Amino acid sequence: MKYSFCESVTGIGPWHIRPLTAWGRKLGGGIDTGSLCGRVQPMGIFGPDGHRGGGGWDIGVEIKPDRLDGPCPKCVEEYRKIEEKG
Repeated sequence: MKYSFCESVTGIGPWHIRPLTAWGRKLGGGIDTGSLCGRVQPMGIFGPDGHRGGGGWDIGVEIKPDRLDGPCPKCVEEYRKIEEKG
């Protein structure tokens, strides 16, 4: 698994998608990469919008094509581009 659904510490808004590192999923918090759209960032890391990340956690749901209708549209768009490239 290379990617995971995640959400910010606020839990408000849609799920996002982030790339996983060798450390894998962070179901209890402490994400170590930002979401593909840049909105969710690890604690203290500045995102592309200039705001400091508040952290987040991964969702224990596998990413499958039939589950891409509800998450962040920007993350889904980027994820599909990456998957098409293989």
